[in-house]
Amino acid sequence: MKRTKKIVTFLIVFCMAAVLFPTTAFAASARVNFSATTSGTGNSIKVRSVTYEKDFKEYYDNYIGEFDIKFSTLVSWKRTAKVSVKDDQGKRYDAWLADRDNNDCEVEIENPKAGRTYSITINGVKKRGTRSYRKLMLKVSVPSEKASGKKVKVSRVTVDEDNDDYDNYGTEIDVKFATKVKWRRNARISSVKDNKGKSYKAILTEKDSDDCEIYIRNIKYGRTYKIKISGVKARGASSYETVTVTVKVPVRSNKISVKKVEYEEDYDDGMWEYVVDIKFNKRVRHKGNSYVVIKDSSGKTYSSRNTYVDWDGDECEIHLSRGLTYGKTYTYKIVNVKANGESKYTTLKGNFTVY
Repeated sequence: MKRTKKIVTFLIVFCMAAVLFPTTAFAASARVNFSATTSGTGNSIKVRSVTYEKDFKEYYDNYIGEFDIKFSTLVSWKRTAKVSVKDDQGKRYDAWLADRDNNDCEVEIENPKAGRTYSITINGVKKRGTRSYRKLMLKVSVPSEKASGKKVKVSRVTVDEDNDDYDNYGTEIDVKFATKVKWRRNARISSVKDNKGKSYKAILTEKDSDDCEIYIRNIKYGRTYKIKISGVKARGASSYETVTVTVKVPVRSNKISVKKVEYEEDYDDGMWEYVVDIKFNKRVRHKGNSYVVIKDSSGKTYSSRNTYVDWDGDECEIHLSRGLTYGKTYTYKIVNVKANGESKYTTLKGNFTVY
């Protein structure tokens, strides 16, 4: 998975009859009770319906309440039209006229509270064909939500043994959810303990709608880990929860070895380049004085202590001073290398044939 932060929105479903409002989750465009008055006398702006939905902005951890107001008559808007909103407990909200048209408009507020009545004042609208802009004042009732019993379910937990994108030794745990999930902005790994009671530091390296990745530092192989993930919930649930997953990290061999050797010649900018590419079974660590020696069967040296070696993850490229002969077999000696997790540096020896 790419470590990329994503913005996800979802709609909470609310089912209701025309004027009755059962305490369930909201759906897109669910009608709500309202009353409307227009400032001044005559030429009232008639409101046909008000619908409401709650949209969750995952990245910002905010809810946006959207009121869609439909008019019975055509209206005109002042260029500087604006809206203000407060609820029946006196709380004022950041509000925007997100959209306005000749027969409807949309009012958005940040972090609405269910079970309250909202006073929405729109300043700068008029019935089409009339002279003066008015204030349209609405009272809109948003029913309470029933807490959802949905729980996060985990389908699979796996260990990524060869992941070491960090300087410290560690292991990445991949958690796959059986349900779509939402994340709190401050979601975190609240606890990691192994079967011997030892605690570990861990971070959420990535979180998505159906999985997450957890990096655990200084992990001990062969132990069972209990990991608590805080700030996640099933999509449609009303509250976040702490999910506990258990994973057995198998014993693994940290012994490094060479799994493939390739040779390549390239003519570039008037010069020949001769490169031997050695691929390891694991990501390799090397010292500042690490080097690779390559010789033929007669003892002739093609790579020595002073030869340039490009170390990169689980491979290294040796830039030779002269070319090798196709069909011949050569020996290699790689000095001062080890795999992540190994305690001591070692020397690897072997041979390869140039094809």
